[in-house]
Amino acid sequence: MLFLLLLAGAGCASPKPNPAPAAFAHPDEIRIGDGFRVLADRRVFVTMAFINATGFDDQPPAVAMHPVRQKVRQRVAENLAAHPEKLQKWRQYARSRKLGPFAYQDFALSLEPNYPFQRVRTDKELNYPITAKRLADFPALLRDFWVTADLTNVWNEVKGDYLAELKKYDLAAMQRQMDGLWQYLRLPRQDTLTIVNVPDLLDSHYSAIAAPYEPYYYCVEGPGSHSYGLNVHEYLHSIVNPLVKTNFPAHRAKLLRYYEAGKRGPRSESYQDAVTFTYECLVRALDRRFCATSHLNAANAARISAHQDWLVTDDTANGLTLTRPFYDLLPGFETSSMSFEAFLPVMLERLPEIAPRS
Repeated sequence: MLFLLLLAGAGCASPKPNPAPAAFAHPDEIRIGDGFRVLADRRVFVTMAFINATGFDDQPPAVAMHPVRQKVRQRVAENLAAHPEKLQKWRQYARSRKLGPFAYQDFALSLEPNYPFQRVRTDKELNYPITAKRLADFPALLRDFWVTADLTNVWNEVKGDYLAELKKYDLAAMQRQMDGLWQYLRLPRQDTLTIVNVPDLLDSHYSAIAAPYEPYYYCVEGPGSHSYGLNVHEYLHSIVNPLVKTNFPAHRAKLLRYYEAGKRGPRSESYQDAVTFTYECLVRALDRRFCATSHLNAANAARISAHQDWLVTDDTANGLTLTRPFYDLLPGFETSSMSFEAFLPVMLERLPEIAPRS
C-alpha cells in the first residue's frame, strides 16, 4: 500500500508541524541492531485502539482477532462506558473521515512516538496526502482519547505481549535477507534507511503497511503478515514503485487492461487505480519468486517453490491479474545478466496482451 496517492480531501489546513527526529524514550520498548530496529510503538497502539473503538472491526473470515486486540477492545470499552458523549463524537469523527486503517497508521508515524503525540514530520512527507487535511486535528484527539480511555494503564497491561513479539525478530536474519534481496535484483542498495518493524497486534490479520520517514523505513505488521524477519514485501515497494511509475506510461494500454480485468476481485479492493495495482502485483510476484529461489534449506526447496506458486495462483485468481504473468517472466530475468531496473522495460514488453473487458 506504500506511496498510494489519494486526492486531497475536505477539511481545515493541518497545523504546521515542527520537524524533529523521532525520539524513542522507552528503551525497553525497542530492540536495536545494525541498520534494523523492532519497536513497540505507542503512537500506532493509540491510533489502532481509537479506530477499533470507533468502528474498525475488519478481520478475515474464520480467523479470530488476536487476543491482545480482543483484550484492548474490551478494556477500552469499559473505560469509555462513563463517557458516552465522547465516544459518540469520536465515532462520528471516524465515519466522517472515510479513511482506511492504513491511512491512520501512516499518519500516526508522522507523530512523535510518545504522548502527547505532536506532529514531527511535514505534510509533504505523508504517503497519503489526504490525511494532512482530514486528520489535521487528530493529534489533539489522540491526546484526549489516551487520557479518557486510560491507555497508560491499558498499555501497561499488554506491554508484555508486545515485548514478547519484539524478542521473536531475528535481526541478523534481516541483514542476510536484505543482502540477498539486492543481490537477486543485481543492484547496489539504493537507500541508507534504518528498517523499523512495528508489530501491530490491534490490526486485522495479514495486514501490513510501510512508510518512510527519514531516517526510518517503518513496516507496521498485523498478526500473521510476517515471519519475524525482513518484511520483503513492504521493503520491495520502496524499490518497485518508482520503477513502475517511470515505466508505466509506455505500457499504459496493456496494463490498464489487466487492471480492468481484476479491479473487482476481492484482493484488489485496496488498489483501485492502475498504477498502484501494478505496484502490488509486481511486488507480490517478486516477493514470491525471491522466497522460492533464495531459501536456505535445500531439503525444502520443492515444497517452498510449490507453496509460492500456489500463492501466486491464488492472488491472480482473486483479482491481482498481473501477478502470474509477472511471476512467469521472472525466470527470464534470473537467467539474464541485467539488473532488475534494466530488465523491467523488457519484462513489460514481453508481458502478454489480454483482451479488453467487454
